This record gives sequence, C-alpha cells and structure tokens, in this order.
Amino acid sequence: MIWTLWKKEMESYFSTPLAYVLIGLFSLISGIIFFNLLVSYTDGIQSMPPNMAEQISFVEEVVLKFFANVNFLFLIFIPLITMKLFSEEKRLETIDLFWLSPIKEWQVVLAKGLSALGLVLAMLFITGVFPLVIWGVGVRDFSLLGTSYLAVSLNACAYIALGLFCSSISGNQIIAALLSVLGIMFLWMITWGGHLNSNYLVAEIFTYIGITSHFERVLRGILGTQDIIYFASFIFIFSFLAVKSLGRRNW
Repeated sequence: MIWTLWKKEMESYFSTPLAYVLIGLFSLISGIIFFNLLVSYTDGIQSMPPNMAEQISFVEEVVLKFFANVNFLFLIFIPLITMKLFSEEKRLETIDLFWLSPIKEWQVVLAKGLSALGLVLAMLFITGVFPLVIWGVGVRDFSLLGTSYLAVSLNACAYIALGLFCSSISGNQIIAALLSVLGIMFLWMITWGGHLNSNYLVAEIFTYIGITSHFERVLRGILGTQDIIYFASFIFIFSFLAVKSLGRRNW
C-alpha cells in the first residue's frame, strides 16, 4: 500500500510543471553558487605566493561552503515541495478517499514523506556533476564529500517531516509553506541563541535543540550518536504529530 501511494505521489509531482521547475531552478542556482565558489578559490590561489597557496583549503572554501548554501536553498525549496502534500488534499476534499480505504494515517504520512524525499534526492542528484568538474580540473580532495551529502540529506529529511506537519494542520498551501519556513528559521535561530548565551548550560541546551549545530558536525565528518538520535527523534516527532493531526477527524 505504501509503495502504491508513493508511486501515486511521485506521478503527481512529475505530471505537473512543479517538479521540473523546482529541479531546474535548484540546478541553476546551485550551479551559479558552485561556479562562484570555484572561481573565488582559483583567484585566491593565483593571487597568493606559492608557499602560502597551500594554506587555502579547497574543502573549506568550496565543498563545505557549497553544501552550506544548499542547506540554505532547502529553506525555500522544501516548503514549496511539502506545502501541497495535505493542504491540497484538504482543499479538494480528496483526502477523504484515504479514510474510506483500510489505509492508516501513518502509511499516508510515510508515503508522502518518501515521495517528497524522492524529489529532493533528484535535485541533489543533479549536483553530482560538480565532483566530476572538480576531478576534471585536477582536484582530488573529496575527503568530506560523502558526509556533506549525508548532512544535507539528513537536514532535508528533518525539513520534510516539519513540512508534513505544517501541511497537515492547514488547508492553505501558502500558509503551510510559510509555517515551514518559519519553523526552519526558528531551528536556526535557536542555535544562534546558544552561541550568544553566556550561561553554559542554557547555551548547550539551545545548541543541542537547534538543527544547525548537528548539520555542521555531520558536514565536517563528526557524526556522533547524539546527532543520530537528534535527527531520528526530530523526524519521528514531527511525523507523529502529522499522524495525530490527520487523526483528529476521528476525535
């Protein structure tokens, strides 16, 4: 049943211009960002004495900055993907068709979440051409490439779970998207608040609750148990809230 729903959702994405527009825009913007970072790195190398050029890290200046920008792009793109998952169904009243079948709420949430993740992974797949470009220009430093993709993928899963919940509580796509954007920004601001707080305990709590600190750790290849627990808990909690939100029809 989940597989059938997933295929239906993927077909609904790619049967409309939405998926192609989002993938095209994401590819264009990420391509421009990658090109600018690569040019800046090359100019920096050429403008420095040969004995100091080695101090500029390609991973730091290009790879990590690129994936940090990809994470920022997800602030806009993922809410656009998730906003219609339940809001559109509610507006058209087609969501009632699910409840007339033996399918459970958690199966609907899981199928829709996986379909959104499938579209996001398709967007990330396009960026796979950039390592080939790097290889072509003679750079062989791919030390953090795998963990960088893992970091943005985990963040994407967390944003999708949040977006699912926002879409489940609103019958308006725009409101669902705005709630998702505000929720993601709030998660970023919590981490910044932890960095600015002088109280050590409060700062540690804020830093752990905020998603940015965990993203940066995984991005740099420091994947710990606390990060795995954080992302797993985050995804579970908001998926659970989405299931409960859908279940209110029985209350």
